[in-house]
Parts: sequence; C-alpha cells; structure tokens
Amino acid sequence: MIEPMGVTNRLTKLAVFTHDLSFSDLSQQVIGHTLHVIRDTLGTMLAGATLPEVRGLAEMVNRLGGLGRATLMGRQQTASPNFAALVNGTGAVSLELDEGNQYAINHPAVHIFPAALALAEELKRSGAELLTAFVAGYEVAVRVGRATHLREAVHPFGTHAIVGTAAAASRLLKLDVEQIARSLEMAAGMCIASSQTAANTGASVRNLVTGLTNHNGLMAPMLVQAGFTGELGSLSVIFGRILGDSFKEDGLGDDLGREFYITRNYFKLHACSRWNHAPIEAMAALLVRKPFKAEDVEGITVWTYDPATRLSWNDPANGYAAKHSIPYNVAVRLILGHNDLEAYSEDAVSNPQVQSIARRVSVREDPTLTAMLPDVRPARVEVKLRSGIILTEMVERPRGGFDNPLNKDELEKKFRHLANMRLPSSSVAALEEMVLNLPDLEEVTLMSPLLQGVKP
Repeated sequence: MIEPMGVTNRLTKLAVFTHDLSFSDLSQQVIGHTLHVIRDTLGTMLAGATLPEVRGLAEMVNRLGGLGRATLMGRQQTASPNFAALVNGTGAVSLELDEGNQYAINHPAVHIFPAALALAEELKRSGAELLTAFVAGYEVAVRVGRATHLREAVHPFGTHAIVGTAAAASRLLKLDVEQIARSLEMAAGMCIASSQTAANTGASVRNLVTGLTNHNGLMAPMLVQAGFTGELGSLSVIFGRILGDSFKEDGLGDDLGREFYITRNYFKLHACSRWNHAPIEAMAALLVRKPFKAEDVEGITVWTYDPATRLSWNDPANGYAAKHSIPYNVAVRLILGHNDLEAYSEDAVSNPQVQSIARRVSVREDPTLTAMLPDVRPARVEVKLRSGIILTEMVERPRGGFDNPLNKDELEKKFRHLANMRLPSSSVAALEEMVLNLPDLEEVTLMSPLLQGVKP
C-alpha cells in the first residue's frame, strides 16, 4: 500500500522562492535573456494562431471561454484567462519552434507563459510583475523536471512543467507560501497523460496537452482558493511512480535564486523536436564537406542518446509526425536542404525521394552519447555511399543553445517572421519594441491591442 506523504521541506522551498522572488533580485543578464524568451514565445503563439485547428478552438469562445480580458492571439476578442491559456498554449507549441531547456527535459516557456500572460492581463498586472512571475515559474519547472525521470511511453509535454505554471499563476494571484505549496501539489495532480506515440504518429492531441497544461496550471491555485485540496506528496507520487519511475527530491530547489536556468535554454531554428537538431546539423555539415546525392546513398545510421532514440519512425504519417522522426529530418535535409516550416508540409512528407531516404535511416543509441546528457545533446551521423565510402560527422552542441547561441539578428528575424504570419508589419515592430520594454509597462494590457491585431 502506498502511504500519502505530507508537504516536504523541498516543496516548501519551491513555494518560498516563488513567493519571495522580486524583480530587484534579477540581474540585467537574467532580465535581458528573459525578454528574448518572452519575445520568442509570443512569436510562436502568434504564428500558431494561424493553424486551422487552433482557429477552430478559438472560435469556441462563446461556448467554452467565458468573459475576461485575456487575449486570443491575433483576434480582436478577449476571453477568460483559462480559455485564452488553453488556446494560446496549444497554438504556441504546434509549429515546434518554441524554446526549450535541456535541464528541464521540457519546454518551460510554452507551458507557462501563455497562462501567465492571460492571468496578468485579467488582473492588470505590470510588466515587471509578469516577468518576475514567469521567471519564478520557469525556475520551478526546471527543478521539478530535473528531478523527474519519465517512463519511456510518456512524452514530456503536459507533465512536470505544470508545477511551474501553477507557481507563476500563484505569484500573480499574490498567494501566501502555504497556498502556493498547496497549488503546486494541486497542479501535479492535474497533469495530462501525455503519450510519446501521439507525437510520433502525428496526433495533434500532443499539441493540445500543452494548452491543457496552461489551462490546468492556471486553474490549480484558483481551485486552492476555492477550497479544493491536492494529494499530499503528489510530486513524488505523480512524477516518481505514475508518469515517471523516479523522482529525486533530495536537493530539490537548493540552488534556487543562485542559478537561473532560464539563461541556459535553447531557441529553435529547425521546426521540429530538439532531439532532431544534432542529426540535422551533422547531415548538413557532411553535405558541405563532401557533397553527395540521394542516389549515392546506400544507408544512414544516426547514433544518438536515449531518449532521442524514441524518434526512430521511418514513415511519418503527416507533418506533425515528421517533426518527431529523426529518419525524416535527416532525409528532408538531404533532399530539400532545410528544415524550415515548409519541410513539414504535405508535399514534403509525401515526396518520394524523402520517403526513400528516410527508409534507409536507422537510429541507434550510443551509450557514450547518453552519458553526455544533460549538458550536451549530441549525435553522430554515418552515411554509407554505394561506392563503399562511409562519411561520418559528429555534432555535440546544435545551434540555438546557450552553448552555441543564435545571434541577435537571427532571433529578431525569427520573431518577425513568425509574428508576421498573424499581424501586419507595423504591429510587429511596435510589439517588439514594447516587449523589450516590458519591465517599464505599468499594465500588461497596454500590449494587448497589438497582440489582438489592432494597428498601432
């Protein structure tokens, strides 16, 4: 019989950090980098709002949404914070261009910021309050993710990041330490059962679980305020026994306030799972060093780490599935020469040349590469040509990470491209300027008209 456990000192540390963190505690480096994370996330939220299923969900506002001040991206219509968090969180992850953090083994920003923004709009919080709450939630999410070892069948999205979502929402609601601790417990018990095969087979429910994390994580502290109680010791139960097979609570939160992992994230250039990025860049490097053609290839072996070996499917059913297939991503890089959004179109996925190469790719674990985690996410690609020549390339630190960063121009270009998919250029320029001056905004709602598509 499993015995319930009480609120631990470790959980209390997460709650105290969430409660006590102030804007003045944040260095200029942390603030500046957080603004880049927020800008990048807003770009993915706006671009994701153009997708048919996200538009369809947003159009259910009258049935599901309720009244509120929270923005539905690119729409001149507002809704309750929980509904906006659901819609915007789903859209933000759907293109697979959202930032991530290898120490969290997840994508904290996309699980936290849509909810935090929606609640900050509803409560008319300042830009500094939003930024501080977001950082608090992000840091909590990394610690919980770092402590969790998920079961092989479980996809990271929709899992432990919800605790960070609840932390950010609790902070914006100005709860006390005890309420915050109870909210974190509540959130852990409101996780979605996230399936790895849903991602691999291209089911868009995989994107919806991120929206549901935003929704449920935002609701958790409100439910605590209403009088609901979470399971005592729920983090250990949910992440150590159900979704995960271990939860290392020792040391949880000990480095909060000293180490800000938000500055050790990665930004994406390739529109697919980060586990594909090292193989993609290894293939790109091979093509530069010794160009070859598809007809020259006998077979390709990708050596990578566990859990990236989960992305071994050779025949993705659609663009969503293709974003979670190493064989496809290596093949499309060879055939099309890029892994931009267009590489995951119906035409690209059905391209006979791409399909033929993808079937010749095998994905295998190299334990020496697994041992390099979490600091390094490497891959080695071996291409055997019909001539008998074997070409090999290793990439340890793919582009976009804190250890191989994108430059200022690349980050700006990415945001403008994504935001322009939903907003006119004049609005994008004004929005970018306002985001970079977010700490000075007296109310976050001053940014809302731009996000809704109202011309400046």
